[in-house]
Amino acid sequence: MAVSPQAIPEGKVVDHSVSPLMSPYDSFDMMSRNNSTRSLRSASRPTRIPNSRRSSRRSTSQNPSPSPAHAFLASWAASREDSYSGSNPEPKPDDEGQAIGMNNEYIIGPTINHGGFGVVKEVHTIGEHGHRTVRAVKIVRKAISGKSEIENDQVQQQLEHEVSVWRYLKHRHILELHAVYDTDFATFCVMDLNIGGTLFDMVRRSRADANENDGRKGLQPKLAKSYAFQLACALRYLHEDIRVCHRDIKLENCLVNMSQDASTGGGVLRLCDFGLSDFLHHDQGLDDMSPEGAVHMSPTQETDVDPVLTTSSVIGTLEYASPRGLSVHHKLFETAGDVWAFGVIVYALCTGELPFRHHMPAKTVELIMQAEYDHEALRQAAAGSDAVIDLVKGCLERDVDLRLTIGEVLRSPWFEGCREDDDEHTRDVWR
Repeated sequence: MAVSPQAIPEGKVVDHSVSPLMSPYDSFDMMSRNNSTRSLRSASRPTRIPNSRRSSRRSTSQNPSPSPAHAFLASWAASREDSYSGSNPEPKPDDEGQAIGMNNEYIIGPTINHGGFGVVKEVHTIGEHGHRTVRAVKIVRKAISGKSEIENDQVQQQLEHEVSVWRYLKHRHILELHAVYDTDFATFCVMDLNIGGTLFDMVRRSRADANENDGRKGLQPKLAKSYAFQLACALRYLHEDIRVCHRDIKLENCLVNMSQDASTGGGVLRLCDFGLSDFLHHDQGLDDMSPEGAVHMSPTQETDVDPVLTTSSVIGTLEYASPRGLSVHHKLFETAGDVWAFGVIVYALCTGELPFRHHMPAKTVELIMQAEYDHEALRQAAAGSDAVIDLVKGCLERDVDLRLTIGEVLRSPWFEGCREDDDEHTRDVWR
């Protein structure tokens, strides 16, 4: 979003503070959970430049009764002097109004969202042509209050791993990382500002409005198809172009940018949170990835074994985990788990419900292991469209060898007429 600066009359005092902009940036996962080597750029610690304005001292011996305006200005000047005399604490480098960047090119704005391991705030910068650009910055302090030194080191390692993957991703439907500044105080990740919520927010609102929509809990069919197609395009880019598995595909990690005119066609989906993502090994196939020495489970083992599971052993989010993901207790370097989670999202967009969910986690695991979900609810939501039913069935296939790949997903008849002008792999599929 670019805003032209206001003209300031010559000789008028300029206030360089940033005016806050309201943003419905509803959801951003602050934590990343993997380890990696350091890959962050170092930047010098921002230096605060104090305001040099001082109140003038003027004799009032000939004016014993100052005007109300004079009294107000005098009290204001006194408060300014007190602020520089040490009575107020020195602002932190991540406080609103502070500068970050190699050349202090970004000014920190108001807070967008808090998390357990950091905060997301707006940042403002002025471009070459004098236009103001508003972005977001994810801030993770080196010493988080209430955390031990070991925990703080782990958080930094996890963030560094996320950045080591995220920095290479450039796609319309992936939240872009513009810059990373590593200081002694904190790590600052500058990214696009998302004006809107997430797919989770959209489904929640649709459920709340079900009575006004003839009982329909899911999104309008056109919007459900549009967002599913955009997510599939992002996954195709990750799996086939960059060779990355995301590992945490879920409604909450699909941002929907509504900053442009989205009244008819909906917003632009942006996949985020690459804390669990990793590159696929170059000597392994797209859908047969596992760490060296890991146990390969056959389809029979995957579906018939009753796994010993605790919530801490799940990598990602339980309701989106695949049967294979629940059957092993290590990271799977494969794309099939992302496709399974994609099927969960398509089901949720259409029906307004997650296919595998129970108040008892053990029951949720049982439903996932058997791929047992309400087919009739999907059939009713699909309004006779067998294409989306077949798509979900192909994604939620227990046998990894029979499960659809993301390329096959994009060739589903349900996506006929959908296209991305900037993606040659989807441009001509349904022309």
